Amino acid sequence: MSVLEKIVSDKLPKLEKKVSDPDYRRVVKELAEGRGEIRDFLKCCDKKQIRIIAEIKQASPSEGTIKEVDLVEVAKLYQKGEACAISVLTEENYFKGSLEFLQRVRGAVDLPLLRKDFIVHELEIWEARAFGADMVLLIARILDEYQLRDFVDTALGLGLLPLVEVFEEVELEKVLKHYQTLVGVNNRNLETLEVDLSVSERVLPLLKEAGVRCAVAESGIETRKDIERLLKAGADAFLIGTSLMRSENPLKKLKELVGEG
Repeated sequence: MSVLEKIVSDKLPKLEKKVSDPDYRRVVKELAEGRGEIRDFLKCCDKKQIRIIAEIKQASPSEGTIKEVDLVEVAKLYQKGEACAISVLTEENYFKGSLEFLQRVRGAVDLPLLRKDFIVHELEIWEARAFGADMVLLIARILDEYQLRDFVDTALGLGLLPLVEVFEEVELEKVLKHYQTLVGVNNRNLETLEVDLSVSERVLPLLKEAGVRCAVAESGIETRKDIERLLKAGADAFLIGTSLMRSENPLKKLKELVGEG
């Protein structure tokens, strides 16, 4: 079983318990429908700047525990460093995240928030809105074409912006057939955990040729040189987690990445 398959498999028991609980589903729906303003990430994508989705990630399968942090403090630093959005891990078993983290960050900053998880059920999209997300990650590799189409429609119907993630060219057809707004390329292969920036160099030009409005390079981005390399390949934005989380000074690191340091 690959790492990706294990992550999905291990989350299913708790997810199935939620799905089968009518009281929980009712509460999530009420919170989602009572939600106020949704923040628009695409406004940032239209600006002429280095657009970074800065991630709060305390652990991962490849790194183990990275760093335990004050989520609110880090989120405020990211906002001060002019990140375009903040990605919050909510996967519990391997990334030590939670929906509560999303809720706490929402209360601290005004930036768009991305719920980053391994979403396999519509309820999780409703949770994203209910707990404060403005964007939701959908991973093409773990969804068939019809699930992906339906989840994109559900997210958009709730006012959320999907970030659809691909790993390789073969996944593009089922994505681009239904959605061309915000598509990301993950340089980390979640089957092997290997990172290779050339994945983005291969796939980003294909996204731009297909008319994708905002193409995002994800994972393995550590330096300003990496940013410049991927800009040449067609990246409109960058999702960066580990290099920021490892840094003793995330604000300084973020400024270096956007070219201010």
